[in-house]
Amino acid sequence: MKQAGSAQVYLTAIVLIGLTGLMFVEPWVVRAALLLITVLCGYTAFKLEASRIQERWSEELHQQEQQSDTNVLNIVNRLRHDWMNEMQILFGYIQLKKFDNLQPYMEKIKMNMQQESNLSKLGIPSLIAFLVLFRVQSKSLQLEVALDQEVNLGQLPLGGGLIENVVRKTVEIFNRHTAIEADESGVLSLEFDAQEDHLLLDFVYQGSYDRVQLEEAVSHMLLQAAGLYSLEENEWQEEEAVVTLRLPFRT
Repeated sequence: MKQAGSAQVYLTAIVLIGLTGLMFVEPWVVRAALLLITVLCGYTAFKLEASRIQERWSEELHQQEQQSDTNVLNIVNRLRHDWMNEMQILFGYIQLKKFDNLQPYMEKIKMNMQQESNLSKLGIPSLIAFLVLFRVQSKSLQLEVALDQEVNLGQLPLGGGLIENVVRKTVEIFNRHTAIEADESGVLSLEFDAQEDHLLLDFVYQGSYDRVQLEEAVSHMLLQAAGLYSLEENEWQEEEAVVTLRLPFRT
């Protein structure tokens, strides 16, 4: 890679010298030779640059594929860990003969499975991937997506990528300004509420947070919204923060 870069520099220098010589050399034979050398060196330099770009692109693509594989493995490991915990609790109830606890706990598992099913049907694959990965990777903020029924966000008359952009920004803002202490963690609940002419994104955080910084970050985000969305409701308490954003449908 470095050798190709050095060769490209030399070829570029030769091209510049050749172009300069064409302006001052008189004999046509010499001018023709300089022109031929300049064209050949320029073409070679171009091919080297194209090859370098292709190699860099292939390397970046390979890194992205590796990261995607890592993300998938993290999700699988997280799901396996969660299900093992569920099974251990169920087996514990059975061994202790606490059969009265089995039905409500099974109902809880059933509700969680329905929530996961609704999450997978949100209609925006990149948003689904972000929400799932954040839940797997985040250490200081636990993200819960409240979905009592199916909603296809991809079919709503909103600008392309707007919902995902707003969700990402808001979740990252909460993640930066909450759970201040290293050993603390908070819970952020997100709910999607589709109305007749708008979509509400309801964020409810529970835990410790820096109120001043969080309010400033939300206000700054709204200033950059350019009328695409607005603040429907906000509430700041000692251990709870509520931010509801309104995304009007396009007419």
